[in-house]
Amino acid sequence: MSVAEKKQQIEQCARLLSSQSTDDEKLAGLLLLPRIVDAQDGESLAYVFESMDARFLERLLRTGIKQHVNGQVDTPMLGIAAYVIDVFASHKQIAEHSRMLDRIPTLYTAASMGISGVSVEATQALGKTLALDAGIERTLDRPEPFARALASPNTKSMDAAGFAMNRCSEFIHMQDDVQRYARGWVCLASKLASMFDEAQDLRKFELMSILANCLEPLDADDAVAIDAIDSCMPIVLGASRGCAWILRQKSETTDYADQALVLYSHLARLWQSHVFSRDAANLELTKSSELALRLACVEGQASLDAMMICPPAHEKSGKREAERLKLGWKFPICAEIASGWLEWTSQWLDEQAEPAENAKEEQEEEAIYKLLSEVQRLSEAVISFLCDWKERAKLDYGMLRSGPELVLGAMHLLGAWLATDPKMHKSALPVLSMCTAWILEGNEHSAAIKEYVRPCISFALATCDVDEAQYVDDLKTRESRHAKPKTQEYASPWVGTIEFDDLSRAVYNIPSDEDILRARQNQVR
Repeated sequence: MSVAEKKQQIEQCARLLSSQSTDDEKLAGLLLLPRIVDAQDGESLAYVFESMDARFLERLLRTGIKQHVNGQVDTPMLGIAAYVIDVFASHKQIAEHSRMLDRIPTLYTAASMGISGVSVEATQALGKTLALDAGIERTLDRPEPFARALASPNTKSMDAAGFAMNRCSEFIHMQDDVQRYARGWVCLASKLASMFDEAQDLRKFELMSILANCLEPLDADDAVAIDAIDSCMPIVLGASRGCAWILRQKSETTDYADQALVLYSHLARLWQSHVFSRDAANLELTKSSELALRLACVEGQASLDAMMICPPAHEKSGKREAERLKLGWKFPICAEIASGWLEWTSQWLDEQAEPAENAKEEQEEEAIYKLLSEVQRLSEAVISFLCDWKERAKLDYGMLRSGPELVLGAMHLLGAWLATDPKMHKSALPVLSMCTAWILEGNEHSAAIKEYVRPCISFALATCDVDEAQYVDDLKTRESRHAKPKTQEYASPWVGTIEFDDLSRAVYNIPSDEDILRARQNQVR
């Protein structure tokens, strides 16, 4: 076929697909398109797409979906429409077109219904469209159609929903103006949380996993920015109720309970003020958070015990050490919940200026202190584990290299506890040298460990009536004016120790004596 003949056929196909043609002519054009235009010929496909009536594709999709819902097995027109849209979506200049983006909700419906010969092409087309920022922007700018599609009772597979929601969260996290897309994201996430809460079949567990993957890309700054525009409380309420239901089902497998803790850890990481609220109007939320916290403390200690039973390996035995650390994979999740609750509770207690004045307030405080005792036991177990790990493995930085998530989770929890209670400072003294080594050699983890440890330093100095600014100046000038504190109930035994001074230098970026000597030797050379 000559170039001129091929061009003539493409133009004929474009005329058949135009809005001036009848539906029969448009259908003939769709059947002709794959025969005369190669799927890789983006230029010709773009020419045809610009000329065609894209609403005809939408009608074919909707008609085919309706026929399938009504029990019709053979829906060939739906298959043709899905295939053609998939071919168009393979080319960025077409996939970004507004008339293609308008197809996203209907494509999702077709992708999630499990229709033989259709859902695969629809899923591929949806994935290609949502992989583009333009596709996510359209979804978040106009979330209602997609939210309705999510709640369709005809859904057989949630794979497309999982991809779409994770992609939306990744997109938001990468934006400078998170609030620009906040309302759309909350609309979709709230719908998922509500579906998770209300589901009474196996889809409940699938929705739980989708929600966890949806929240994972976000950080605390994203969560604050989103919540400032549109309250995330509906997400927290639906997700926490769903998690609590699963955690209470003793007949369910441990895997589902573990997944519920994973989802709850994301809630605690992102929206502490909502998750741990003790508002009388949300008593159910309070009970859910207490249940999750208690289970987190129990499972966290069990994870530490499992690792302590298996002796640490030397740093060179990396494979054996990795296998041991796998036994404690749940600990960072449990630590996230416990540290989030502890940070919120510390602030809540500070805000209680007056003592409890009635029986209800006394019961509230009693419940808080019971939970604090459980978090304290977990914190004590963390200190014992770290000290045992260091003593038997004979390494500091290697611990961070072997299990970064475990170490960061441990320090997050300890940082929150040791910054409020000096009673464990004595037993935690060996941990200070570990933190110093992690900060000095931990590279990408140094900033996080500094963030967790610095409030502990400030608190320890405050218990001994030592001015923090003066203490830092003394470290810089190498003047040791701070002896060990006198025996008093609330004084930290850290102050005045070499370990504490070394850690403080690392946190405040003050060169050590060794650093200064090394620098002088390099200058001489």
